Amino acid sequence: MRRPLVALAFLLFAALAPAGEARASTVRELFDAGNGAYEQGRYQDAAASYEKILGYGVVDPRVLFNLANAHFKMGRLGAAILNYERALRLDPSDRDVRDNLEYARGLIRDRVTEAEIPYPVQVLRGFIDRLSIDLLAGLFLCAFYVAAALLGALPLTASYTARRALGYGTALAALAVLATGIALGYAIDRTTSERAIVMEDKVDVLSGPAGDNTVLFTVHEGARLELRNRRDGWYQVSLPNAMSGWVPAAAVEKV
Repeated sequence: MRRPLVALAFLLFAALAPAGEARASTVRELFDAGNGAYEQGRYQDAAASYEKILGYGVVDPRVLFNLANAHFKMGRLGAAILNYERALRLDPSDRDVRDNLEYARGLIRDRVTEAEIPYPVQVLRGFIDRLSIDLLAGLFLCAFYVAAALLGALPLTASYTARRALGYGTALAALAVLATGIALGYAIDRTTSERAIVMEDKVDVLSGPAGDNTVLFTVHEGARLELRNRRDGWYQVSLPNAMSGWVPAAAVEKV
């Protein structure tokens, strides 16, 4: 597991908040204190410092990453996975977060068989997962403007050879628009879909939103669930293998 690293970039956000200078100083002190406590093996104190930073409204992937590491060291698998997931949602390009999340998820008790995905699609999804929405949006806009410019230039070109070259270029740019558009749509869906992590040792998934319903199956700490609906303190959830049911909202926490 990677150790917490001193990171000051998030303090720029804190400095923009009301009473920014004083708050930035406090956040910096808390972050340094948390890192120091972690290095000394005082993981509870480290987690408390990072959680205070989040309490100031400073949501930074490095703080969440360090908090996840502290929870992992304390054996709190659910809390560790929850904060790795939150950090990865903010910065999908961070390989350390992704590696630690994969390692932590390998320790959970639930093994859900997902629908088999062709290898080329797996590789493509893995690549897109590492790109931020901002980057994908920028690539999409660039491809769109290039395609529009080439298309607009076609009627103005008299030379047959030049028009043919522009035609090929326009077709390639259009394919780039399509590809980046699909990737952007996938990334937005990945980021906006509601997920939750099981925080208790085990939770029974019921057939309805009440305790007297039939138990369909059981999930354990650290399992990731897709949220479908909410009703009177219950979440309707599903697993990647399409199994679904209802769990108490207090037993899970949203990513």
